[in-house]
Amino acid sequence: MSGAEAGEDTATAEGPGADPDPDPFARLVAGVSLADLSAVFGAGLWVVLAAAGGLSQVERALALAPLVVVPLGVGLAARGAFPGLSGRLLGAAVALLPVGASLMALSLVVDAGPVAAGLAAPWVFVTSLLALAGVSRAVERESGRGRGADGSGGTDESVALAPALVDAGLAYAPVAAVALVFSHLGITFGFGPTIILLTAVHFHFAGFALPVLAGVTGRRIGGFEGATRAVAGVLLVGPALIAIGISFSPLVEVVAVGVFTLAVAAFGLLALVRAVPSLGALPAALVGLSALALPASMVLALGYGIAAFSGTNPLGLSIGRMVTLHGSLNAYGFALCGVIGWRFTTAAAEA
Repeated sequence: MSGAEAGEDTATAEGPGADPDPDPFARLVAGVSLADLSAVFGAGLWVVLAAAGGLSQVERALALAPLVVVPLGVGLAARGAFPGLSGRLLGAAVALLPVGASLMALSLVVDAGPVAAGLAAPWVFVTSLLALAGVSRAVERESGRGRGADGSGGTDESVALAPALVDAGLAYAPVAAVALVFSHLGITFGFGPTIILLTAVHFHFAGFALPVLAGVTGRRIGGFEGATRAVAGVLLVGPALIAIGISFSPLVEVVAVGVFTLAVAAFGLLALVRAVPSLGALPAALVGLSALALPASMVLALGYGIAAFSGTNPLGLSIGRMVTLHGSLNAYGFALCGVIGWRFTTAAAEA
């Protein structure tokens, strides 16, 4: 069996501790179902909101996440086994996705304040369910590590990293939602309001989409081995370290962004070399574009971090230019192309 075949969306690809018969509510979102329907509805709503002209560039990218990227990403995540409690939590989150995402997007249209925060609050609940599903599955998987799938002990670490990345992406999601509520309420913790809003953007794309897509890629190629395990590990914790650096230490930010940039560049190369050649023409084009867009966006982030740390700005990277270039590459080039490309791949496998 080839790596691609071994990495196809089966319970075994999710690791030895996976349940071969996951909860039926979790399986519901794996095909053309609530997650896909939520994404289709969300795409229509996003087009309407964007065409109406009431959203800024940052808000358009931010609205894209719950309306399209998260539903498709959750559908991809659910291709792996979510047994027991994790499956029920995931299913409940998917059932609430259309309502939570729509209200979150509408919160960007009204003026900042309690009304906007109230509209965004259901998204906190939905993403918290996603996080609980990811954490619950991680705990279940870790509890099975000592005995192994057959009770004898041991697991395949290279395969186990793929579901760990997916679980991390689900766990990061409520950080983005809470940051948006804080932004609406004007709670900045001493930082500028732009930083709080960009934190919401960061954790929707670098926090949620990147680990989930990395996990899906790991499934496809049969796991992470050798040096790629270190790359996967950085992708696992990198979004949190960058957020800590932005919040508390320019030096930590520069180091974290530097290491993260190297990791995403290596991941992009891995996807191009190992995953893309096994895909159909259209999915390969979309996943390939996604793999190229992410390293490019992180190079810009590294340049901005160095500028903030050193006090010099030879690249002329203002916050406005960062939003335009880095944000657009992350939202549209990386996340949107990535989730659509991988969704086309699973659709072809189901045909």
